Amino acid sequence: MSVDGLLINGSNVSADESSITGESNEIKKRVPEGPTDKNCNPFLISGSKVMEGTGELIVLAVGKNSQYGKLKMKIQQDQDDTPLQEKLSTLADQIGNVGLMSAICTFAAMLLHYIYDCAMGEDFFGTLVSWETLNELIEYFIIAVSIVVVAVPEGLPLAVTIALAYSVGKMKDENNLVRYLQACETMGGANNICSDKTGTLTKNLMTVTKIFVEQQSHGNIDESVMKQSTSRLIGIGACVNSNAHPKVEIKNNKNTFEQIGNKTECALLEMAFKFGYDFRNYRDKDKSKILKVFPFSSERKKMTTVYEDGKQVLSFTKGAPDFLIDRCTKYVNKSGAVVKITPDFLNQLRSAISEFASESLRTILLTYKELDGRPDSEDSEDYESDLTILAMVGIKDPLRDEIPLAVAICKTAGVTVRMVTGDNKETAIAIAKEAGILDRNWDPNADPNAHYTVMEGKDFRAEVEGLVNEGTEDETVGNEEKFKEIDRYLRVLARSSPTDKYLMATGLKKLGHVVAMTGDGTNDAPALKKADIGFAMGIAGTEVAKEASGIILLDDNFKSIVTAMKWGRNIFDCIRKFLQFQLTVNFVALVMAFVGGAVLRESPLNAIQMLWVNLIMDTLASLALATEPPSDELLERMPYSRNESLITANMWKNIISQGLVQIAILGTILFKGP
Repeated sequence: MSVDGLLINGSNVSADESSITGESNEIKKRVPEGPTDKNCNPFLISGSKVMEGTGELIVLAVGKNSQYGKLKMKIQQDQDDTPLQEKLSTLADQIGNVGLMSAICTFAAMLLHYIYDCAMGEDFFGTLVSWETLNELIEYFIIAVSIVVVAVPEGLPLAVTIALAYSVGKMKDENNLVRYLQACETMGGANNICSDKTGTLTKNLMTVTKIFVEQQSHGNIDESVMKQSTSRLIGIGACVNSNAHPKVEIKNNKNTFEQIGNKTECALLEMAFKFGYDFRNYRDKDKSKILKVFPFSSERKKMTTVYEDGKQVLSFTKGAPDFLIDRCTKYVNKSGAVVKITPDFLNQLRSAISEFASESLRTILLTYKELDGRPDSEDSEDYESDLTILAMVGIKDPLRDEIPLAVAICKTAGVTVRMVTGDNKETAIAIAKEAGILDRNWDPNADPNAHYTVMEGKDFRAEVEGLVNEGTEDETVGNEEKFKEIDRYLRVLARSSPTDKYLMATGLKKLGHVVAMTGDGTNDAPALKKADIGFAMGIAGTEVAKEASGIILLDDNFKSIVTAMKWGRNIFDCIRKFLQFQLTVNFVALVMAFVGGAVLRESPLNAIQMLWVNLIMDTLASLALATEPPSDELLERMPYSRNESLITANMWKNIISQGLVQIAILGTILFKGP
């Protein structure tokens, strides 16, 4: 779709809006049947794809007024200067002014000396107005220009470029693909990281971690915790009642399970594989045994497959417990026998559901039904009633092993980590505690600021009152005072949309923070562009997201962001080392040129000598100081603020003290030497 439109007439229309909204399920579109019909969803969004059906629509917006157009306009905004570029620009102006003043003073001192010498002679005006005077003035002017050239650190851009280019090559080896050089140093000043959850903090590999089977909950996912007849039905049901096609390989004498397709189904297939049931033997080799399939949809919240198992015909149904419990009449008890559901069992099941939810597990109920002969009905209701409960599984997307340490390093380094996720509050809080973003003992009832510490997207938007002056240079949040208050406490933003990411990046930058933002979808692109540094996912990221980012994480891992931060800080340190070295030499050169002009009536270094010193100093010092590798100590201190001076008080002490020592030695040689 290249336009935004409203469906006015259509049949069986569905759209894939994943590139815009991030939702992977196809969305059914239909015309509203009346003013009270709130579930019709007739709007078609530009940038999405119509997957099936036919219909007519009224075009509501085109070009930059459409949703996709607005997204592209945000991506095309000019990139702001990086914090280092701003500092270097200011420093260059300051050094230029100092060099110019020094050159003027030196020129004036030598000129006054010459006028004094002319006045002491017999023919003052004759000597003053002569070709010799013109030659002297030109000589003084050349020396003055040379002083300006020496004063300005021309090697600074070279040092910066070398440091950035060297870092880019090294960062590539550590899974950071840098798209433009300035992105490296920006991470040195980052004090806020807004990270996605799925795939960045977690492995994006769903795993069954708990199972409620035969009236008991088990953390050990093994067929030994249940009767063989139960594990067989669970295994076969998981194999046939799914569409995912994970890749199973043998590496180092071990089976590796690469999840391809729906991650939840992959988790169930991996569990079945542990039980000894390979989905390829049931789905791929003998497809004729699969008699009917009623696929999962967001409306049905369940999936059913009818399978011929020898002389038996079984119907397997899986789905959300809330949608299936009322359709079940029997369950498998402790003895492995099928019995009628009792109130006691329902209490046990609901208690298990609460237990799984408290651990932020996604719950899936596994059921089956025995049929009399081959089915001929095309109505799913005939297969999804009078069901028998086999088990309920709890599925979790486990945290990456290195994340808690990486988050702890960020806290030590003075960087605030915020998790921005589309998950519900409970799941987000559990993952945040596990990652260390929230304290493990954090209790919302004991925290007076809990309503700001963990927020939902809709509440966040309402509190900060959205964006004002959108698309202009004055773009900001509606209520800056409220955002400033939220900024102090916010650590988890649940049920968030890509718009919330953009809003957060805008507000944080307005408060003077240096913001890093992660994203993978097309809809994340504006936020990645808005942030000081955008990290796109190299594996799961779309091309639009990568285009809007500054750095691509080749492994989709939060740990790589910490690596980028270390290299960014190292670049800043290398530039400071070079500046300290060069400004010391420049300080000495300027003082000696002025003293020589004022006392000896000529500079102790002529123009060629000063330019030669400048050339050697710039090139060799740049190579030496700009390519030093980083150390872990860089992450044990606070980040550089956006307004922090490039030259610290300690650097000024070193420059002046070392400069005075050199001036003393050179002065002794100049005035006492032969």
